[in-house]
Amino acid sequence: LVGKIFAPLAYPLGLAFILWATALICRWRRQHRLARRVVIAGIFLVLYFSQPWVAHALTRSLEDDYPLRPAHKLPRADAIVVLGGGIGAPVPPRIDVDVGGAFDRLLFGMRLLRANKAEHIILSGGVIASIVGSDVTEARRLRRLALEYGVADRAILLEEESRSTRENALFTAQILRQRQWQRVLLVTSARHMPRAAAAFAREGIQVIAAPTDLIAVQRPLTIGRFLPDAEALRESHKAVKEYLGYVVYWLRGWV
Repeated sequence: LVGKIFAPLAYPLGLAFILWATALICRWRRQHRLARRVVIAGIFLVLYFSQPWVAHALTRSLEDDYPLRPAHKLPRADAIVVLGGGIGAPVPPRIDVDVGGAFDRLLFGMRLLRANKAEHIILSGGVIASIVGSDVTEARRLRRLALEYGVADRAILLEEESRSTRENALFTAQILRQRQWQRVLLVTSARHMPRAAAAFAREGIQVIAAPTDLIAVQRPLTIGRFLPDAEALRESHKAVKEYLGYVVYWLRGWV
């Protein structure tokens, strides 16, 4: 929980905030020249990561590790594992779960199920109620949507304890061992796949990567690719988060 609260300080906007806070301290100490330089450094940092070509390069470097394949071309497995993420809780005034780009994960998992690539789909994701404002786990939110789209309840298994990618792997592995399953089709966003696949493999699971939610698509080269953009900053943030997450997992022996 502490890591989730303070981790944003290591991302582009967080680093810029630290620089600007440092500039205020420098100004308070009458180090005006240093304060100006630190402010400019923070502005440069935000402008750099806000450029679409930077965001594209960072994201593509993650997504290229596991190329996308259509559902019918993937092999069979003991189960399909869909990782939660980006499915908003039914917090008032919402009356139902809210989907974002990560809904592609569930959608592709259901496509694999319809393609008869496994008989069961494991939906993995817990909740941090103090942050989300709801005690409805991601797994239950995904289940609600899966049922709405016609998936049979008997085909769905829930893993509701995890609050991180590492716990996704740890607790899903327990479900798999109970049923003597070893091979899974792992479904998550393409940029998240390197860390997720490594974490699941670390638990002794045979992983068949089934990435989806690709962001770094081919776009024409225009002047807009070199102009700051809020969406580009968001994508840079997500890519940097994945890189830092992988480094932390590697240092702690989780991948």
